[in-house]
Amino acid sequence: MSVSASLTIPDCASGLYWSPILMACTACPTSENEILGPKGSCVCSVGYARNQVNGRCEACPAGKVGSTDESFCIGCASPASQTVLAQTGSQCTCGSMEYLVDRNATGRLDTAICTSCPANSHPSLDLSTCVECPDPGMNAVNSSGSYSCVCRTDLGYSATPQDHTCLLSTDISQINSLIGSTNPNTITYHNLVGPEGTITPITITSDVFASLFMKAASQCLRQQISQACQALANLCVLQLYDFSTAPCQVYQSIIRGQSSVADTLDAPQGLPWLYYGLLSSQESTTFTSQVLNLTVDIGSGAGVSRLPFVMSTYSLNGTYLGLQKLTTQLQLCTAVPSERADDWRQIGYDYVASCTIDLASAINSTSAATFYDLFIEDSLGILKAVPTRFINYRTLAGRQPNLNADPLDYGSSVLFRRFFSIDDVSGVQGGILKVIRVPLSMTFWIRKADSDGRIYIPVLDVTYTERDVSTLSAQTSISLQFVFSALYIMHLDSFWRVMTVVFSLVCATAGLLALYSARAWSTRNLTVSQGWDFNFLSRCILILAGCLAPLLFWFLLAVSAYWFFFYKNQTVMKVLLPWSDSDLHKFNAIVVATLVCQSAYIIKQLYEQCTIDIFFIDWERSRGKVMAAGGEGKPRLAAVSVWRSIFMMNEWNKMQTYRRVNIGFSLLAMYFIVEGLKVRYAATPQPNIHDLTPGLVSPILLFAVECLLWILLAVGQILFRAVIYERFYKDKLLDFVDVLSMANLSILAFDELCHGYYIHGRSVHPCADTNIGELNAFLRREQADLVPRRGMQDTDQQCFEVYTQKEMRSAFNKVYSIVIAEVEAQTAGNVAARLQRLSADKMQRRFNGADETRVRAYETVNHFVRSFFDKNLKEFQYHIRERTYFERFLGTTPDVSQNTVLFHTPSSFTRLLLYGIEYHLLILYILIFTVADNGLENTGAAAIITYGVDVVIRVIRKHFGASNLARKTMMDRKFLI
Repeated sequence: MSVSASLTIPDCASGLYWSPILMACTACPTSENEILGPKGSCVCSVGYARNQVNGRCEACPAGKVGSTDESFCIGCASPASQTVLAQTGSQCTCGSMEYLVDRNATGRLDTAICTSCPANSHPSLDLSTCVECPDPGMNAVNSSGSYSCVCRTDLGYSATPQDHTCLLSTDISQINSLIGSTNPNTITYHNLVGPEGTITPITITSDVFASLFMKAASQCLRQQISQACQALANLCVLQLYDFSTAPCQVYQSIIRGQSSVADTLDAPQGLPWLYYGLLSSQESTTFTSQVLNLTVDIGSGAGVSRLPFVMSTYSLNGTYLGLQKLTTQLQLCTAVPSERADDWRQIGYDYVASCTIDLASAINSTSAATFYDLFIEDSLGILKAVPTRFINYRTLAGRQPNLNADPLDYGSSVLFRRFFSIDDVSGVQGGILKVIRVPLSMTFWIRKADSDGRIYIPVLDVTYTERDVSTLSAQTSISLQFVFSALYIMHLDSFWRVMTVVFSLVCATAGLLALYSARAWSTRNLTVSQGWDFNFLSRCILILAGCLAPLLFWFLLAVSAYWFFFYKNQTVMKVLLPWSDSDLHKFNAIVVATLVCQSAYIIKQLYEQCTIDIFFIDWERSRGKVMAAGGEGKPRLAAVSVWRSIFMMNEWNKMQTYRRVNIGFSLLAMYFIVEGLKVRYAATPQPNIHDLTPGLVSPILLFAVECLLWILLAVGQILFRAVIYERFYKDKLLDFVDVLSMANLSILAFDELCHGYYIHGRSVHPCADTNIGELNAFLRREQADLVPRRGMQDTDQQCFEVYTQKEMRSAFNKVYSIVIAEVEAQTAGNVAARLQRLSADKMQRRFNGADETRVRAYETVNHFVRSFFDKNLKEFQYHIRERTYFERFLGTTPDVSQNTVLFHTPSSFTRLLLYGIEYHLLILYILIFTVADNGLENTGAAAIITYGVDVVIRVIRKHFGASNLARKTMMDRKFLI
C-alpha cells in the first residue's frame, strides 16, 4: 500500500521529474531526443517535433523548429532568434510581454508571429499563450525575464496577495486589530496521538490558513461575499469552534451586529450559521426541546419509516456544492453490506456499526475536504436545522462542556451547526501532511417526544481524534476504531422510579421471608439456652440469599420481558429501550448479584443434602431358628439378610442426582435455537420481532429471550415426564417407594435437628426374604386386595414430613452417634496391618467392616425406631395429620411439645435430593448461561460453562452424598455401585 503520492509529491533533483507511473523521480530519455520541459515533463529537444503517428521526436527541416505543442515544424519570426532558452524550453523567443502565435483561424502558420499580451496579463513559460492575472487589482511585470502578477499598492492594496487575490491594506489592518496577537495561520491540535501512542499538544503553521484566512476574512468583513463567508466559517470549523482562534474571532465580530432569520433565533441573515445561542443567548435546551412536525411510524402506517435527513455541502473554499439526502455518506465502515448501510435511518432501530479504518486508505479514498450543514425535513417539506455537538470542543478557559454530556439534557452543552468528516487539509505544513483529524465516533441521538409517534429535533455527536501522520509511508500503517450509530432514547425516569419501588418491595419481601424462615429454623433447632452465634448468623445470610435470589430473578425477567414484548410489538413508537451505561450497569449488577446469592444458596443446600442423618429401618423378622453346621450347639435365630438394605441403598444413591430436566439436552436445544435458528437476534435493538438480521444485541432483551427459552424448555420437559413418561412408562420416585415396601424397609432421614422425612416401607406381607414363588404369591394376594394397604394405619400414606420432639431426637442420637462414629479398627495400632492398608492393590479390593460396638448400636437404633413407629414408646408418641392450606402457604412449624407430628406430603423426601432443589438449580443455570453469553458474546461458550457447572454439582453431590450414605449406614462405600 503506497500512500506517499496522496500525502505529498517529493521534490526531484535537477534534471529529473516525478513519474506517477513509476512512482519515482526519473530522467527524460535523451536517446529519444527528449529533454525536461518547463512544466516538469519531457518535451522534444530543440529542432524536433513529435510524430503524431508513433509519438517519437523527429528532426525538423533546416531553419525550422518544433511548434509550441510539438505537433509540427515552424519557422521563427524575424528577427526572432532560434536560440533556445534553457530555462523556458522555448524554441523561438519574443520580446517582453509577447507570446508566440503558430496558428491562426485558417490553421498552421509557416512562420511564428510574436504578439503582445493584453493588459493585465503576461506570457506563459513556453510562450504559447498569455496568462491573465487572477485579480483586477494586479499588474503583470517582467523582472529579469521572469513574469509575475503583483498587487497595485497605488490603489490601496497590500503588495502581498492572498490566494491570488489582492486585499486592501485597510481591511488587513482591521482584521489584525480584531485578532490582536493571535497568529491567524496556526492551528493547535490539543490531543495529538503520536506514532508511539502518546498524547501531546502541537501547534503548526497551516498552509490552508495561510492561503485562505486573510482573503476570506477580508471579503466577508468588507463585502460579505457568500463564498468568502462560507470559507471563513469552514476555517472556524477546522479550529473546532475555538473562540481563541482568528477565524472564529472574525466570524463572531461579523455576526454580532447582524439580525437573525425570522424563524431561527441564531441564524444570521445572509451569513453562515455556526453557533447556537450566540445571537439569542439562549440555552441549548431551547433548541433541542423543539418537537419536530413529523409523525414517525415503525410499521406501515401514515408516518415516515425512515428519517429524512438532508445535508447542505460546501467545499473548503466556500463553494456551495448543493443539497444531498443523507444516506451512507458518513459511513466509514466499508465492510457494512450496502443493502444494510442505510438501515440506521429506520425509525426505532438502534444502529451501531463499528470497524477498524486505516488512515492511509482513508486519505487515499478522501476527496477534497467537504463541510456539512445537517437538516431534517418535516411533514411540510421544511428543512429544520439539526444541531451538532463536538465532543472535543474547548472553551476559552480550556473546559470541555460536551465531554460525557447527557444526551437527554443539553443544558450544559454547546451546540454547533457545521461539521466535517475527515480533515486532511488543516494539518498540511510546507506542502507536507503532518496531522490528520478523523472521527472516532458519530452518533445520532433521536429522542422520543411525549406524544406517541413524535420526536424532538435530533442531535449529532461527533468525536474527533488527531493523528500524527508525518511518518506515514508505504511501510507503516495506522489504524483506529470508528463507530457510527443512531440511538433512540426517551426519558425513563418515571419507569425507573416505579422499578425502584418494586425492587425495594422485592427486597423487603425477601427480607421478611428470610426472617420468618430463620425464626422457624431457630424454633426447631435451638434451645432457650442457646444464643445466636456465628454459625446461626451465617445461616441467616444464606437463608436471605435463598429467599432473595428467586425473587430477584423473576423481577429481572419481568423487567426484561416488559421491554421485549412492548418494544418488539409496537407499530407506533411508544416505548424505547434503556440506553445509558448507568441503566445497563444497574441491570447487569442486579443479575450478577442474583447469581452470587443463588450460588451461595445452592452451596448451602448441597452441603445440607450431603450431611443428612439417614437410617434404613429393617422391619424383617427372623423366620425361625437354625442349627449350626454339623448339628452342634444350641439352635439360634436365623439371620435376617442385609442385602435388601444394600440394594435399596444403591437405589437411593442413584436417585440423589436424579432430576426431571436434562441439562445437556436443554443446552443443546438452547444452542440450536439461539444460534442455529438465529433467535439470538430477536434481541437486537430494533422494534420488529420477526427481523432476525445479525447485529449487536441488547443485554436486557437477550436476558429476556434466553430466560424465556430456558423456561419453555424446562417446562416442556417437566410436562413430558409428568404427563407421559412417568404416567405410562416409569415414575422413578414412586417405583422406589414401592420397591422399598416390598423390601420391608423404611427410611428415616433428618436434614435438621428436629426436622426430617420418613418413607414408610413396612411390608404388608409376612416376609421379604423369600424365594421367587413365594414373592409372586404375595403380589397376587395384594393384587386381589387380600392384604392391608401399604401405608401407615391401613392407608395409602407412605411419605411424611417429620417434626420431632427435641427429647426424642436426643434419645435417638445417643445410640445413633455411635453408629456414625469414626472408630478406627482395632488393628490400627498394628504396624503390619498399617503397612497392609497402604498397599494399593489390597486397598482397592478390601472391604472395611464396622466393629461390634457400632453393629450393636445399629441394631439398637433399628429397634428404637421400630418401637417408635409402632407406638411402643410411651414417652415418645406421634400423630399423623394433614397440613392446612395456611400451614402449607406459610410453612409453619407445628407444636411438638407433646408429641412428634407427621405430615403426609407425597414426594416430600425429594428435598433431600437434587430433584428437590431443581427449581433453584434451574435459576442458577439460567443466570450462569445469560451472564456468560452476555459477557463473552458466545452462546457456545456459555453452554459449555453452564454444562461444566452442572457436571461439577452432580459430581460433588454424588461423591459426598455417597460417602455420607455409606458412613451413616455402616456400609463400605464399595457396596454403592
